[in-house]
Amino acid sequence: MKQAAFFAIAFTLAGGAVACESGHWVSKVAGDGEFVVLENNSVWQINAVDQIDTSLWLPTTSIVACDDKLVNTDDGEVAEAFRIR
Repeated sequence: MKQAAFFAIAFTLAGGAVACESGHWVSKVAGDGEFVVLENNSVWQINAVDQIDTSLWLPTTSIVACDDKLVNTDDGEVAEAFRIR
């Protein structure tokens, strides 16, 4: 799983079209993993297939936020996400 996260980050850094920002962490998970709130108060809606993973994310989980995904760098999990606020 960590290899997938590393690949996603490496692809982005190598010039992929997706912009990512590190240094974030989970503030709150709501709706059984459907919504993730980061420390900057941004709210992300999670793709249904990834909600099983995000429902288990804990506050202070380290996150890289990309345009279309959140990467849990603690566990190497990648969740498709859409920023709604």
